[in-house]
Order: sequence, then C-alpha cells, then structure tokens
Amino acid sequence: MLLLLPAALMAQSPAGTSAPKLTSAYVKMLGYKGQSFKAADAATWTLKNGVTVYSTYPYGKNIRGYMGPTPLFIAVDKTGKISNIVAAKNQESPEFFVYVKPLLKAWNGKTLREAAHFKPDAVSGATFSSDAIIKTVNATASKLSK
Repeated sequence: MLLLLPAALMAQSPAGTSAPKLTSAYVKMLGYKGQSFKAADAATWTLKNGVTVYSTYPYGKNIRGYMGPTPLFIAVDKTGKISNIVAAKNQESPEFFVYVKPLLKAWNGKTLREAAHFKPDAVSGATFSSDAIIKTVNATASKLSK
C-alpha cells in the first residue's frame, strides 16, 4: 500500500507544475477560433494561418507568482510580432489573477526581441502574479529571439 501512495500523489500534481498543452480552447482565447494547429515540439505549435504559438513553460517554469509558476501561451504572427498572450492553467487565485489579465496585452505588437526587454508596470494588488508574468514573458522572449 505504501508503494502506491507516491504514484497517486504524482498523478494529482497541482496545475502549473507540468507543461501545458495547446488546446482549441486556448487557440480561441488567443483570437484564432477554429484554426487547426500542429505541434513543432513540446512547447511550439503552428496554426494553419501561419501563426506560431509558444508555451512559456520551458523558460519560466521556475519563475513563481504568488502560488506558483504562471505558464502562458504567446502567439506570434507571420510578421514576427506578438499578437496575443493568454494564461494557461495555473495556481494563482482567480480573484487576484483577473486584475493581471490586461497586463497580458502589453506585449501585443512587439517583436520577441523587443518583448525580451520590455517591462510594463506591475498591477497593484496582484504584484507577485504581475512580476511573474513580466519575468516569464521576458525570459521566454529572450530565449526565443536568440
């Protein structure tokens, strides 16, 4: 019985502790409803219209918000500019995380190179989550723009 306990605990890992997978629901949230997509690797997907979606998980999994990592999906259009960013499932408190959602729009229209150094103001009342999002986008954009 004791040997089964660790496996059971691992199966119930909290949200945000494993790499999020792109789903049609996230594609819709990114503004590309109905677009089919294919995986290029575990953290990159290409939509039928040529948009590339990146998971921030490999680059920001150790950056913590108030309750843990804040994985995101970053959509980059064919011109190389960020078109949208949405939050993947995470452990942040929904009543506070709602305040940081507008922050996700701050990088729209920026290239990955620009996004790597862009630091918008954190949202008052959700500073830990805001800081984690900023650091996660910066780290991801920095790695992807090299």
